[in-house]
Amino acid sequence: MSQAEIKTVVKRVNVVRQRQLRIAVFSFVVIATGVVYYLGYQNGFDDRVPLVLDEAGLKARISKLETRLSVESETLSRLREELANKESKVGDLERELVFYRDIMSSSEDVSSVKVREPDFSWRPESRELEYRAVVQRLAPGTQSYQGQMTVELIDLEGRALDAAYLSTPTHTVGFKYFQRISGIITVPEGFTASEVRFSVKLSKPRKRSYEQRFAWQETPADSA
Repeated sequence: MSQAEIKTVVKRVNVVRQRQLRIAVFSFVVIATGVVYYLGYQNGFDDRVPLVLDEAGLKARISKLETRLSVESETLSRLREELANKESKVGDLERELVFYRDIMSSSEDVSSVKVREPDFSWRPESRELEYRAVVQRLAPGTQSYQGQMTVELIDLEGRALDAAYLSTPTHTVGFKYFQRISGIITVPEGFTASEVRFSVKLSKPRKRSYEQRFAWQETPADSA
């Protein structure tokens, strides 16, 4: 390349002005950033979860929530208990319905009665046998039944325990459909029971006698 083709370019730079320009640009960026942050803070203020700085107020709120939880738990327990009671009552009503259906559909003699399977409860500490039973009619109708019933504890040899050990030696019978009876038998030491005998003597609507026996023995587990 010849010397004739060489060009020299001279550029004048104003150092003070360039420095001022840089400072202005920097200041603009800082101000713009601050404005953007401020606007974002203001727009998001309503969406933020407020901080509870009042410790007493926070404790009071927690106490209210705990009280509400306790009340709701108690209410739920009460509702469950009431539901269980209603279910039990429904079960009793269903059994009574079956009972009445059996009576109304029976073709037995009008004076026929029977003792339903009794419930026995043994108390080994006091050697007491509690019985609960139901005597019922076996034929449809509206006649009333009257008479007496005796309950006896029988040993292995067929001998009956003395009536002095019974709380109710004789039950008066008087019902139209059924009658519940209950009593307690004190079993003396040495008496080996084998069954409980229920004897019914009707005077109305006809004179009839009925006897039913239900097995019961004092087991070693009962004596323990």
